[in-house]
Amino acid sequence: MATLTALQKQQLVKKCNSININTLMKYVQAGEITLEELTDISPERRQFIENSMSKMPNPLEQQEWEEIQHSIDSGVFTPALLTQISNYINKWDASKPTDNHLNEARIQLDFVNQQILKIAQEQEEEDWKKIDSLSIRSMVDYLSMYPNSVHKDEIDDSVWGLIAKDDMQDLSTYLQYFPAGKHQSEARALRDAFAEWANARNSGDIFEVNRYVRDNPGSPFYKDAETTLLSLKQQEMRDMKENPNQYEPERLKNLLDRGVFTDRELIFSKVMTQNVLDTLKDPNSLSGLPDVKDAIAHSTAECKEGYTDVFFFGVPSTGKTCVLMGMSRSQSLNINLASGGGDYAAALQQYTDVGITVPRTPGSFVTTLEATISSQANNGAKHSVNLVEMSGEEFAFGIAGNPDHEFTFEEMGTGATELLKNDNDKVFFLVIDPTASVVRINREIRDGFDEETGKPITHLEYCRVNQRTLIQKMVNLFQNPDNADIMRKVNSIHIIMTKSDTLGNQVERDEKALEIFNSKFKGDILEPLKDVCLEYNINVASNYKPKLYTFSLGKFYVGGLYEYEPEDSDKLVRAIMNSTHAVKTKSFWEKFKDKFNN
Repeated sequence: MATLTALQKQQLVKKCNSININTLMKYVQAGEITLEELTDISPERRQFIENSMSKMPNPLEQQEWEEIQHSIDSGVFTPALLTQISNYINKWDASKPTDNHLNEARIQLDFVNQQILKIAQEQEEEDWKKIDSLSIRSMVDYLSMYPNSVHKDEIDDSVWGLIAKDDMQDLSTYLQYFPAGKHQSEARALRDAFAEWANARNSGDIFEVNRYVRDNPGSPFYKDAETTLLSLKQQEMRDMKENPNQYEPERLKNLLDRGVFTDRELIFSKVMTQNVLDTLKDPNSLSGLPDVKDAIAHSTAECKEGYTDVFFFGVPSTGKTCVLMGMSRSQSLNINLASGGGDYAAALQQYTDVGITVPRTPGSFVTTLEATISSQANNGAKHSVNLVEMSGEEFAFGIAGNPDHEFTFEEMGTGATELLKNDNDKVFFLVIDPTASVVRINREIRDGFDEETGKPITHLEYCRVNQRTLIQKMVNLFQNPDNADIMRKVNSIHIIMTKSDTLGNQVERDEKALEIFNSKFKGDILEPLKDVCLEYNINVASNYKPKLYTFSLGKFYVGGLYEYEPEDSDKLVRAIMNSTHAVKTKSFWEKFKDKFNN
């Protein structure tokens, strides 16, 4: 039947009561027009058409099912066909025309659905055979294609087995793909634990890592934490060994108090000794020691006539006082504690005994330690010396403020000038710190007094001085013709390289010290010194050449604590003894004869 045009449809509506009713019913049945559109049709005609149509098949339904049946017969089962059958059932179930295919459609719907599932399962199995079981991406992509796969649990287990349990990104990746997966609870717990461990690890703080190890014995990252802690402890011990003077004692106390280190670990690793640890831990370790400032205040400078005066020249903080501390406990040297510098000498001895260095001497401080050196190899002959302790601070400030000026002994500013001018023989030591190039020092300057309290008003003045420049200036002092009278009284000039514990073991130290001296000081210092020695007949016993001595108070540990070792101190005492004249101790009979003759 041809499709009606708009005009034909309009004529059909007008003639609905006059044209053949069977013809009209065919147009209604074909869907070309509806009974609702035939507004003027008679009730009798409407009733006849409705009754007739309810007893005969709908050609549209018949045609639609025919198309579906053709698709089914072709054997091509697709989701589109499934949708087509479902739409057919929904459309014709309400009107249920005669001879419809609804029952058959429902059967075919199940059949097609099963066929589609079967095809999908076959395709899934083919794709499953191609999957890379060692690739998370391959398995996740497969699961995105088949979210309800029978292999879902298998994939879940495989991905969980492949991810790194100590990697936050891997754990997050698992939870992203398997938010309700078999291992999601464990993954979330690991992620939370990892976040805590990552915070401790990334802090780089040995205390935080140690706290994590202590508080999380069951953590999945416990082994990793232990390894990290061990690495941090090794670094900490290297710092203690390589920079003991810069390492804060309070930090080590905290490490011990919190259980990061044990006494045994430190002692076994030779980072510390039991004696030094006892000093470190004892809150009263300084309580029994004399007040160095008070000792300085009660010490005077007076070189006893007929003795040899021993001077130590060098940059502040290079170890001149440490040299005196070490020699003060040498078995060959006996200091007269009743002399002008006796209080200061007693303080040096007591600090040496407990292994603590004294504070730096103030800028204008000068004192003398009257002492005798016993020569066991020369029938008890004694060498009488005045050890001169003087600060190099003012001289260093003078050089820093006026580097081009040629200094004299009178300008040293140490108060030692008059001692240098006396008639005693002299021994000079140049003290060099191998660890320092430029030294930063300060001194207290008094600006006046507070009118209300009467207390002095002071400020700190800072300067930086090059050690090599200062030592060279010292040598220039020796060369200055104005100092000839002083230099004629000098028996020997030698060099002490302090802090030799930083240069390696006892065997390595002398070689390393010579290497440092030759590379940094030889050209500016050694040749001029040799010329001075030749001019004034100095260092005769060593062919006019200065000797290089290494010195350390002993083995240094954290916070400048040390265990005294007398070897280097005894060596310097012998060097002084070899540069001075011995006075043999008279026997009882010789003393009696002297008294009788007088």
